[in-house]
Amino acid sequence: MPGRVLTLLSGAVLAASAVLTVAAPAQAAVVERGESPITTGEYCIARIDSRSVVGLYERGSLNCYGYVGGRFAYLGTGNAYDACRSSNPGRVIVGVKEGLPSHYLICLVEV
Repeated sequence: MPGRVLTLLSGAVLAASAVLTVAAPAQAAVVERGESPITTGEYCIARIDSRSVVGLYERGSLNCYGYVGGRFAYLGTGNAYDACRSSNPGRVIVGVKEGLPSHYLICLVEV
């Protein structure tokens, strides 16, 4: 009798694992793609201020900087996710983070 219970139990476990294996969706890989401040600056030029030169991702904000009156100045804040989408068209952006020490934007892209 205990042998039959073990056989039935192991069969049920195998059947359940087969169903879960078939039903589980394929997992996409997520890669980190670093964006240079110049590349991010192109987003800043297009969306924030045409005088922008660089975009730095500092403490959770994408800050755009450029020259105003011969001085390097803050010009506005952009959206880090939009900057990642513009440099990675057709890809799903799952996150962003700050690359230190130079405050560059890191896009977490699903591939």
